Amino acid sequence: MKADLHEILSQYEIRSYGICDFRQISSFLPCRNQEQIPEEAKSVIVCAFPYYTGEYPQANVCKYAMVPDYHYVVRRLLNQACAALSEAFSAQFVGFSDVSALPERECALASGLGFQGVNGLVIHPQYGTFFVIGEIVTDYLFPFDQPLSQTCLHCGSCVRRCPSGAIAQTGIDYSRCLSAITQQKGELSPQEQELMQKNGLIWGCDCCQNCCPHNQNLPITHLSAFSEDVVPIVNEENLSSLMKTRAFGYKGKKLLRRNLEIINRKPK
Repeated sequence: MKADLHEILSQYEIRSYGICDFRQISSFLPCRNQEQIPEEAKSVIVCAFPYYTGEYPQANVCKYAMVPDYHYVVRRLLNQACAALSEAFSAQFVGFSDVSALPERECALASGLGFQGVNGLVIHPQYGTFFVIGEIVTDYLFPFDQPLSQTCLHCGSCVRRCPSGAIAQTGIDYSRCLSAITQQKGELSPQEQELMQKNGLIWGCDCCQNCCPHNQNLPITHLSAFSEDVVPIVNEENLSSLMKTRAFGYKGKKLLRRNLEIINRKPK
């Protein structure tokens, strides 16, 4: 059974996945997509899509924003896989990518796809934290996987390297996270602007990931949609075209231009 599943998923570049019990999900997020979940859902196939493409020291966006919008890439692969799985197993298979009522982190941990780091991210044994999650919900009952026994090293690197001090061993203050600040609309405080300028990032932040021991010597992604179209630097010349193809496009050009102006501003 799982051999057939693995063979089909592999055809659509899904090389790593775990399965958890849909009926054990503790809570759902408010999302209209919940209506798409099969009425008698039993299993969740949680899939990992790695996006690591190497190091780009001059980049002014985080790694997931260097590659084409993962929402579209993952959704395309999941839809193709779901069509093949529905035919093979004579059951319902529905794919979800980010915009979902499913608690992705809970599903990933329960399925054994990875384990949780101090920075709140799921760590995959092979891909580290540089991967996105997609789910396939089905009314077919598959054997479930067990959570991993492996744990984060709790070395404190992410705590020490967080540029805003948002991460602590006891929890995360997401309001101070640089990634969240770069996505915040409206006028930023002088302190927030200084933080962005100091780190030279107009979208996202990988500081807590780059220093993580679990993210060292990672393989380059096998997903051609990511590896063949990497743009590490966003500027006025390429901004308009990238707004149509990158994950930050939904926030609007005004916000990205504001951020570009901030990091390009000469220090007083």
